[in-house]
Amino acid sequence: MDIQKAISSLLNPSKLGAHVACAVAHDAPCEGDGPRTALLHVRFKEDEPQIDALAEFLWGQCMYYALPRKRRLEYTAAIEKDFTLIARVHQAVRDVFITFNATSPSRASELGEVLAYCVVQHHLSAAQVAAKMALKTSANMPVHGLDGIHAAFEGDALTIFFLESKLAGSANAGLKDYAKSAAGFLANRKQYLREYELVSDLGHLDSLEGAAREAALDFFDIVGKPDLPRRERSVGVICYSERRFNTKLPVSDGPVDAHEEHFAGLYRSDHKRHRSAANNHIKASGADTAKTLLFLVAVPDVNVLRKAFYRAMGVEPPHEDIPAASEDEEDNAPGSAEDLDVVAPVESTDA
Repeated sequence: MDIQKAISSLLNPSKLGAHVACAVAHDAPCEGDGPRTALLHVRFKEDEPQIDALAEFLWGQCMYYALPRKRRLEYTAAIEKDFTLIARVHQAVRDVFITFNATSPSRASELGEVLAYCVVQHHLSAAQVAAKMALKTSANMPVHGLDGIHAAFEGDALTIFFLESKLAGSANAGLKDYAKSAAGFLANRKQYLREYELVSDLGHLDSLEGAAREAALDFFDIVGKPDLPRRERSVGVICYSERRFNTKLPVSDGPVDAHEEHFAGLYRSDHKRHRSAANNHIKASGADTAKTLLFLVAVPDVNVLRKAFYRAMGVEPPHEDIPAASEDEEDNAPGSAEDLDVVAPVESTDA
């Protein structure tokens, strides 16, 4: 059975690149220690970052992100017979977010979770294997846990990507928050096993058929089939407010992409600093930088993007704004272990 083909069939179409540009790829050569770190940013229309367009794109992607695959395929078949049913699908997806916000009013990361889903699909070609948002709205499912589980069969092994998404007022704040969450998940053996169970019992694998389904289920049975070749990677997607958007070129009749290229150049100059900060936060938390991939996604104001996302959905933003970082906080982001506000390693909670 071609397990690679089976997992790849779970990928959904996405045009993230039309809305989010890549200034530094996650696999680009770089100097020094630290995790593989990509720098992404919202695209420009001449001199204006296209926040509303990104928000509308992300809301559209929720049709894939939030619905269990089997249910979505049933909707698709029904819409072919009656196009008016598309309104019901839109309402079903919106209800998932409304229900989640009603039951978890302190959470403010739904936008980040959808963005992380898109980033991992687009940049890692890794398919979502469980609709975490739908599971979190069930009364029997815990709200905590990973923000996403994706997978790709690469070479000789299945790589499982554990997603943590963060919305933050600065890159440093988001990286620190990510490191704490990632270390906490890896230290919790019970939650770790639970995530694999969710994929096997309630994930997208049930939309596969026959030998493809059985082969995929075997690869996610880490207790019963421990010898199958697997890799595990922690993926952090940090969407944050970047103040370099405030350094603008004058508007002119020159190349239309000059403003985006100008920003990207400034952004690239911070790559080493961001990667160094990530390295120190992750090591201080007790996680492994070699098994970590990071995607920083810069926007002018993460709160503006979040509000635009909910506007596109047709509901009011349910949370307070994410605090902005001061210039001193961002300028003094840790570049060495001595500068680091250390996050203590999380103790194991195997029980």
